[in-house]
Amino acid sequence: MAESSERTPLVERSISLTTRVAYAMGHVFNDLTAAMWFSYTLLFLQRIALLEPLTAGTLLLLGQVIDALMTPVFGVLVDRYSKKKVWHVVGSVMVTVSFPVIFGSFVRNPYSVGTMFVYVLSIMVFQTGWAAVQISHLSMIPALTNSPLVRAELTAIRQIFRSSRRSGDCLHRYVDCTAKRTIVPAGSYRCFQNIVVVLTLFGAVSTVLFHVFLNARLLEAIRTPPRPATAGSVEANRPVPSTSTSAVSVTTETTTPSTPVTGSYQRKGWFSTSLLVRVALLYVASRLFITLATVYLPLYIEETGIGGRQALATVPLVSYTASFIAALLLKYINRSCGTKVCYLLGSLIGMAAAGVVEFAGSGAAVMYSAGVLIGAGSSITMVTALSITAELIGTRTESSALVYSIVTFLDKIVTGLVVIVIERWRCLDKELCPNYNRDTLAVVCASSMALGLVTLSLVSRCISN
Repeated sequence: MAESSERTPLVERSISLTTRVAYAMGHVFNDLTAAMWFSYTLLFLQRIALLEPLTAGTLLLLGQVIDALMTPVFGVLVDRYSKKKVWHVVGSVMVTVSFPVIFGSFVRNPYSVGTMFVYVLSIMVFQTGWAAVQISHLSMIPALTNSPLVRAELTAIRQIFRSSRRSGDCLHRYVDCTAKRTIVPAGSYRCFQNIVVVLTLFGAVSTVLFHVFLNARLLEAIRTPPRPATAGSVEANRPVPSTSTSAVSVTTETTTPSTPVTGSYQRKGWFSTSLLVRVALLYVASRLFITLATVYLPLYIEETGIGGRQALATVPLVSYTASFIAALLLKYINRSCGTKVCYLLGSLIGMAAAGVVEFAGSGAAVMYSAGVLIGAGSSITMVTALSITAELIGTRTESSALVYSIVTFLDKIVTGLVVIVIERWRCLDKELCPNYNRDTLAVVCASSMALGLVTLSLVSRCISN
């Protein structure tokens, strides 16, 4: 009876609140470590570990490359071997043992071979585990429900938990580190050690709760008739191979030679290369915005010197709070306007953030206003991009992990390359370029959102065709 009651919501395209919350807990650890990785890796390696800017940027690029290379690997492994929750456990263990080493300051000599070996090895293990958790967790969305709206809600809840946990992370940094007189004083490695311990413990507990309360049976492939798609969605414009509701007949008709496959169906199949690449670029634009803003917002705050160490924690806190609120409202906006309009709204907010950073002058109000706009824009575009990816997958969940891995692959390479280019040409003369980080933050926000708008038009054109 229990099994029946658990499976019923999936068939009816709805899932319980307990399942939704439990699902969101599964990516909390990844979100916490990603916030620390993107926000403070460059700051930590340059100010605390005393590495050269180019070396620090290279280590960040290494992490992005490893993450990118392992993403398609886990896309295949999660779909073909074992169960999704097993891969989630494997990745979580790897993150748990490697993440504290990166920010633990266990090695103090920045010029020794042993120091670089520890950083390289821990970063490789960390990014490999991170990719396993990300892909296995994303692939659970299509397995839990066939409803595009419910999938969008799951993605929004995932973002809400991400924002709330990162807000808690910022609060902890504020409480633990505001006693320092300077923004990032030499020798403040104990502050980072304390933060890493708290984040690791909290993330591990969240992961345990995820595995306890999310029923693994819900993640087994269950073939149900696809719901009638709404106009303008990816699902509505994808040809359906059969009207049969039988899982066997759908599989047979798409694989057996007895069923003729027309050239039109081959061109417009759900795994259309053209549409998949465009959706991937849409995700790349969203990730470029959120990742680069997360990386250079703390450096911009430090550059201004306004607010001291408090601002280094409170501005990201305000940004994540805005992201949290935007994700809450997105559920209702998406129901009335659709995914494409939502992405357009998020892109315009992101470009407004770039304008505020570059042209609104200096001051605490400008920093906090930029933080609000960055948080809202990143939340809306990220949730919408993942929702469009879920629409692309539709009812064909047997390769969902592979699709997510393809979509997320490109952004990790592009993000790392952009960071290494910026750090390679970093201006070290503050008199010559006193606003380098401000200009960098504005440019990356504006350019990534411009890329998103262009790609959105290409996605819409591909769907209409």
